Amino acid sequence: MNRLLNKVAIITGADGGICGKACELFCQEGAKIVMNDIDPHVEEKCAEIREKGGEAIAVVGDASKRETWDKLLKTALDNYGTIDICVNGAALFSVGENTGDWDTITHEALHNVLDSNVDALLHSYQTVLRYMVDNKVRGCFLNFTSSTALGWNGSGFQGYPMSKAAIKNGTLNMVKQVSPTTGIRFNCLAPNFVWTPKTSYLYENERTLGWFKAVTPFPELGQPEDSAWAMVYLCSDEAKYINGVVLPTDGGWTTCN
Repeated sequence: MNRLLNKVAIITGADGGICGKACELFCQEGAKIVMNDIDPHVEEKCAEIREKGGEAIAVVGDASKRETWDKLLKTALDNYGTIDICVNGAALFSVGENTGDWDTITHEALHNVLDSNVDALLHSYQTVLRYMVDNKVRGCFLNFTSSTALGWNGSGFQGYPMSKAAIKNGTLNMVKQVSPTTGIRFNCLAPNFVWTPKTSYLYENERTLGWFKAVTPFPELGQPEDSAWAMVYLCSDEAKYINGVVLPTDGGWTTCN
């Protein structure tokens, strides 16, 4: 308890499985959070956390848009007075009309995902990071990359793995540029196959589930809390000297592939 006591965090993708669980754990550990998701259901998730005693506010909006980040920063400052932690967990996936491979994917489908995911990172830096630098807040950023950015896992030539590789690079670049003079930390989380309510349909397909299990060198597949507890650690003062890390939460997949 209290590992994040009085820390103020913005968490995007907060209605998702991993970041939704992280919101619960952050509040459990004493943080005050601003939850963001493009899905209005995030307001119900926020209400559930508040009913359990957590300090949380929901902001519905597209994290790839600058106006959403302006609102997130203002909400944090108006309600909590500062911002210590920024978690870039929102992502657009290469599914449906945005899927394909090198020989079939359209320019629009590629860039729908690529631009959306990278733009969110840029806007977070130009709002939240700028606030931290200007106000001498020794905060931290935790940006979601993916196993798809660390090795080939069958995802093909698509916007999602490209965007996640760019996010990894765009995180580590800041360690050299920003950390030396500010003490602000920049780390990445790299989950792999994780059951969430919104991806449960994949686990209902026996062929897909069998493949997940075959390529994961661990008896079980990941659950949201497996990544969410790692997020708590990386955003806490326990990790105050952890900077520039890309942490896989994948049961050993990156090591073996």
